[in-house]
Amino acid sequence: MSSEDSSVFPADIQPALRDVIADFEHELASGHRREAAELAYAIAVRTQAEGRVRDAAEYGKKCLALLEELPSKTIDDVTSTRTKVAGVLLPELLHDGVVRARLGHLVGS
Repeated sequence: MSSEDSSVFPADIQPALRDVIADFEHELASGHRREAAELAYAIAVRTQAEGRVRDAAEYGKKCLALLEELPSKTIDDVTSTRTKVAGVLLPELLHDGVVRARLGHLVGS
């Protein structure tokens, strides 16, 4: 095995943010609000890591707004549909409280 392919797997590669944003828009337009919220969370985390605070705040707020619309009475309601999206590990339970705790400095909470 060469050093080029020693430990990189397709799941480890972060897709381009423009592609992730396009996926977010598609999920939103398709009515898949939980999946859109997960993508918005990932976009907020990635843009924050790049120092793009305005973009991070925009997507953090979009994530929060989507999650506030979704049911959240049971564990099943708030359980993430996947563990990793767009190269970002998702919290096992993703709800408005988690977003406020992790991205509150961006979303004004």
